Amino acid sequence: MEQTVADILKRNVGFNVIEQTPIGKTEYLRKIIISADQFPIVSATVRFDSKTIPRHILAELLRKKEGIGTILQKHHVVAHRRAIVITISTDGKKITRDYEIVQEDSAWFQISEEIRLDLLYACQNGGTVPSQ
Repeated sequence: MEQTVADILKRNVGFNVIEQTPIGKTEYLRKIIISADQFPIVSATVRFDSKTIPRHILAELLRKKEGIGTILQKHHVVAHRRAIVITISTDGKKITRDYEIVQEDSAWFQISEEIRLDLLYACQNGGTVPSQ
């Protein structure tokens, strides 16, 4: 997702793992923010189970340095997104989507994501960012 935002804005974006904590013996919860010009364009919550993911990929996830897509691409993992629900706010300022990243019929990640369209458009157009 961070590469998609960078491509849209034609500039570098920041990727930060805000929190990554175990929520069970093998399950983790990861919260991330993708920002541009210090504005949070995308915030996401990711759940994953260490039993499902290969160890070399899990090791990189636990380092909290890169996004899931970047890690999967680096290891040449062919995966796809399976949409669960996508909604657009009535004011058109944000999209929320829930989806899974699936590899060979196994859901490796469950993701809930909020994309701030108002901030994305403002950064894209070089204009002022609307009041939050």
